[in-house]
Amino acid sequence: MTYDEKMKIAEQLRSSSVVQTNLTPEMEAYLERVDRKEAAIPTREGDSRVIMVYPRISRESYPLFINMHGGGFVRGYEKRDTVFSSFLAASLGCKVIDIDYRLAPEYPFPAGLNECYDVVKWAFDNSDTLNVDTDKIALGGHSAGGNFTAAIALMANQTKDFSLCLQIMDYPLLDGATDPADKVGPDSLLPVERMRSFSCLYMGDEEDYSNPFFSLVCATPKMLAGLPPALIITAGKDCLRDEAEKYAMMLVRAGVEVRMRCFLESDHGFIVHGLAEHREARELIISALEEAFK
Repeated sequence: MTYDEKMKIAEQLRSSSVVQTNLTPEMEAYLERVDRKEAAIPTREGDSRVIMVYPRISRESYPLFINMHGGGFVRGYEKRDTVFSSFLAASLGCKVIDIDYRLAPEYPFPAGLNECYDVVKWAFDNSDTLNVDTDKIALGGHSAGGNFTAAIALMANQTKDFSLCLQIMDYPLLDGATDPADKVGPDSLLPVERMRSFSCLYMGDEEDYSNPFFSLVCATPKMLAGLPPALIITAGKDCLRDEAEKYAMMLVRAGVEVRMRCFLESDHGFIVHGLAEHREARELIISALEEAFK
């Protein structure tokens, strides 16, 4: 496809959604319990726009959570992402860096991944200025952001640039090599062509779909050994459930500590969109982070 053709598809994807957001007054109230400011963090891809979220408590040093939104690598940052980050900061007394990363097809693989990796490295390198404890820096993401989370942890496992205390993946895409037609059931929330479009705009050539920094299930046991502990959350009705559970078992076999839970009555995107069992899932995330931040 030409660039113009890709942009036309991207505009269609950005103007439509298959998941409806339910931001209740209870959820939005967390916005009033934190302080926020926009910042620009230098990366190899250029300055990255981030939302810095601060709890209103005083500590000698703070834990830090770095959040990456979903959207198939194509759809952008939205209010629900700020709400989720505010929920974490207020509930845990931690700081949060919420990344509004570059999108495909304007910035295809690996631009967004490199940008997010560099933001995480910047946080470690500037921990004194941020007043955060480098032993208490966790990373997490939703859907495409979950893919970034796993890929960044994998990259850092090779570079040794930093060491996360926890990686959290919510209903992540971890197998881009398998055709979506082989994942999607008759009642799937995510249509086949929509999923194909996301991968095409982000990765381009199909021969690259098996890259382990896109399809994490293609990573070798040697690449996985030594990764930080992981919390992997899946949804029972989500067509991405099987690949996330496969990756969880790959991590276990590589000796990585893994906590995994499937919310059987939920579908893709339920946590940040405030749907189905989102309260129970958010409680699980809080519990895992409290343990990691001890």
